[in-house]
Amino acid sequence: MASSWQAATEAAEVMKKANGPANGLENYRKLLLAKKADLLASLRAQLDTLAGPGGEALDDQAPVFYDQFVALQVNRLDFHQLNLVGDALDRMDREDYGICMNCGDPISDRRLRAIPWALHCIACQERLSTAADLAQFAEVAA
Repeated sequence: MASSWQAATEAAEVMKKANGPANGLENYRKLLLAKKADLLASLRAQLDTLAGPGGEALDDQAPVFYDQFVALQVNRLDFHQLNLVGDALDRMDREDYGICMNCGDPISDRRLRAIPWALHCIACQERLSTAADLAQFAEVAA
């Protein structure tokens, strides 16, 4: 167990050296805060759609209910992503941002620029995605 903790600590040091306090981490923090603001704005914008049908006739309510369903699905995804962004900001405060939650290796700069809230390095994410795809396939086949 000590070796995985040591590997994670070493990976954190590598990220600190690579990013530097004024370099990459502040840029990632700005990206994350901008994404957080976008997600909050999106969640607020959907409130009108979720407010419910007004005085429409019964025949006219089907499109309103469909719009509400779509808005709920978008809100669910936005809320999940908002949690990921918040968790990434928390990892920055704990100084373990940019470290794969699975293997403890540093997450590449290129991946963090694309997905600043990434939890896993590309190799681990591919393994997790493949395992999830196989599990879903097995569930459908059963």
